[in-house]
Amino acid sequence: VIHIKMVTPRGIVEKNCQVPRMSTGPDIHHFIMGSEGTLGVVTEVMIKIRPVPEYQKYGSVVFPNFERGVACLREVAKQ
Repeated sequence: VIHIKMVTPRGIVEKNCQVPRMSTGPDIHHFIMGSEGTLGVVTEVMIKIRPVPEYQKYGSVVFPNFERGVACLREVAKQ
């Protein structure tokens, strides 16, 4: 959510939000959306969407036992 327009008993509230995704402090959009209409009526919402990738690729690695898997992850963590 990057923009919300909400009508409250006292008037119209507009909130633009262009902050880093991992910023500190309360997220006003979650606060408004979580109020489920008790703070006012949400009349407009603008959301940011991303295109769906053409394809996704997944992979996995199988180890003969748990200990070998842990040893491999420890090696990777060192690098």
